[in-house]
Amino acid sequence: MFAALTLSLQLQQTSFDLLDGVSIALAAHNSGSAPAIVKFSKPSEYEIQVLRGSDVIWTNQTVAPESTTFPVHTHRFVSGPSVLVVYIWNAVEADGASPGPGTYTVRARLLGEGVTPEATAKLRFADPFPASGLGTLKPGNVVTIAGTLDATKQILTDSSGSVTLAKRLPTAPDGTIAVRGYLLHRVGRSDVFYVQRWAPMQ
Repeated sequence: MFAALTLSLQLQQTSFDLLDGVSIALAAHNSGSAPAIVKFSKPSEYEIQVLRGSDVIWTNQTVAPESTTFPVHTHRFVSGPSVLVVYIWNAVEADGASPGPGTYTVRARLLGEGVTPEATAKLRFADPFPASGLGTLKPGNVVTIAGTLDATKQILTDSSGSVTLAKRLPTAPDGTIAVRGYLLHRVGRSDVFYVQRWAPMQ
């Protein structure tokens, strides 16, 4: 009966900016005519992971103490597709860093007792937008830039140039950081980059 149960995983798109939220849609598919009743020993019915090569850099699962037990519950999967979740990953690794440009694997699996179908999809993070090109953007266009900060923690520099941030980032490390936001035009004053979010970059 459970052999008819499979999993599918879809991303909203295949290429994202760094620090752009990644929408992950997960669905179970019962190709049989009868409902598939699956038991789950944990509250969560699925696990989503993001991998760099073979290394898991993020998972939606939290680690519970070994002594923790949960009541078993069941899920009745009717014939056809059943949406499990549309999950928005914040594009930050478990350690709080931005993964950096490149191709990654999103892997999901069902956590049923003896029923663990898997699905995977490729995810690409694009290169950061160059600081020198910010002036070409339309007002309000959100992009991600990356570089190092000066001693004031407010001027970010990459290989193409520099831009002043709208606020200081006093807790930012000395290495490369990714910053998501948009160029803010100020009448009679220099433009600044409005920071929506930031993270150290791997």
